[in-house]
Amino acid sequence: MIQDLVKPAHTKMEAALHHFTEELKTVRTGRANAAMLDTVMVSAYASMLPLRQVATITTPEPSQLSVQPFDAGLLPDIRKAIVDAELGFNPSDDGRTLRIVIPPLTAERREELVKKVGKMAETARIAVRNVRGEIWESIQEAQKEGEISEDNRDWGRTEIDTITAEFNKKIEEVVKEKETEIRTV
Repeated sequence: MIQDLVKPAHTKMEAALHHFTEELKTVRTGRANAAMLDTVMVSAYASMLPLRQVATITTPEPSQLSVQPFDAGLLPDIRKAIVDAELGFNPSDDGRTLRIVIPPLTAERREELVKKVGKMAETARIAVRNVRGEIWESIQEAQKEGEISEDNRDWGRTEIDTITAEFNKKIEEVVKEKETEIRTV
């Protein structure tokens, strides 16, 4: 019974970690990455669509992104959406393709990005703690209802604390890796 209560913790914490790593892909590091444009929404066909649904994004060079729309008529809308996204990019177009040169990061901007990553990591840690709290409440409730013993409750707490520590360690590893990537000139 107690294993059934603790089991969802791993899955839910894994989901929080996955969300965090996906979110980190949007953080600029001075190197071109198609994921940098994941947050860009384009006004096309009377609705707001993600850029990936209306164009192909490639990285022809380490410091350049190329955006080729499926419909050439959307080029001005895509350009406007990228500028409006306030990513610090100024796309140039040749009539068929947008080219975005990724400017090198200043030392000050690198430190701002490191702080941003730290805030994102704290959000991920909070998500992990929330899962821990949710599971711990269900364990306590089961013990109050007489479904599990005090020993099982204590085992469940130890187990959930171990899983929480494991995921916090994984978050720290991801943060260190991203900080190194940001600080590398």
